[in-house]
Amino acid sequence: MLADSLSDVTADLRTIDLVDLVSFIRLGSHTAIEDLIHSSVELFFKQGSLISAWTACVDMAWDSPPLVTLGMEFRHPVVSVFFDLLLRGPGDRVVVRGILFEEMVADAGGGLRLLADAIAESRLPCRTAARGASQTRLPSPGRGLSQQ
Repeated sequence: MLADSLSDVTADLRTIDLVDLVSFIRLGSHTAIEDLIHSSVELFFKQGSLISAWTACVDMAWDSPPLVTLGMEFRHPVVSVFFDLLLRGPGDRVVVRGILFEEMVADAGGGLRLLADAIAESRLPCRTAARGASQTRLPSPGRGLSQQ
């Protein structure tokens, strides 16, 4: 559920030059990484709902594609999720490290419903604009960054 909601963000993160991202990670430039994550998130999620957790690592080997791991947090008044976003080759994954509900949840199904609702509320309303054969998601009119 969380991974599906992040597909636009991961697609945007993949536009970052891998050499630059690896350099920022290796040098511990967490502010630069945070800025890159924020830039990828701001068109799809409300401000402050999806943030960098200031952890990142990269695993590189000669015989496989690099694996970039970005620690992230999803924040909503009713639930917070702490997770790693793993970017490698064609497949991206989300590894949940912890979930914190503000109130007691009776069962797993109730927790999943709360999380699904929180994710939906945190997404920016988007309109789809056709550009040739491709589709681009744009923020709805009147929703500037300062109005989020």
